[in-house]
Amino acid sequence: MLVAGPIELLSAYLRLRKRLLSTISRLVHSHAAAEDLTQDTFVRLWERRSVPLDPTHLQNYVMRTGRNIAIDFQRRERIAPFVHGIDHLDFIVDQTPTPEDTVAARQELQTLSVAIEALPPRARQVFVMARIDGLTYVDIGEKLGISPKTVFSHMVTALEKLDASCHPDE
Repeated sequence: MLVAGPIELLSAYLRLRKRLLSTISRLVHSHAAAEDLTQDTFVRLWERRSVPLDPTHLQNYVMRTGRNIAIDFQRRERIAPFVHGIDHLDFIVDQTPTPEDTVAARQELQTLSVAIEALPPRARQVFVMARIDGLTYVDIGEKLGISPKTVFSHMVTALEKLDASCHPDE
């Protein structure tokens, strides 16, 4: 069996380029995208030039590689379509907080901080260990020498008092 080398691969690609472009263009419905995908096909073929190929199947290999690249492109387009141009970008909202949002967040943080400080000492300790340090009730119980059920009770107390402090109107 003969093996196709880089020269045969390049020759096959150049010979099939127009046909490949036409095939890909029909699949993706965009001539510009088809041009890019046709070039991507050559890049992919070139990266795999060391793979032994039967020269009699070279034409099928080039065309199949191009079709596969086009199909991958279509899948990506369905998942995350590309926005062409900037005309359609008016709907994107700036996620930067406004000065009002920053002041409101600072006030909420201050209110929460005062409410946490006002908790009974053990409830505050459990709350901080669970919500700030990320410990489980079992871990907290072991560190404090109490049962996980007692930890849970302290947490319920802390959450009820924080809710009442932060939302007095409700």
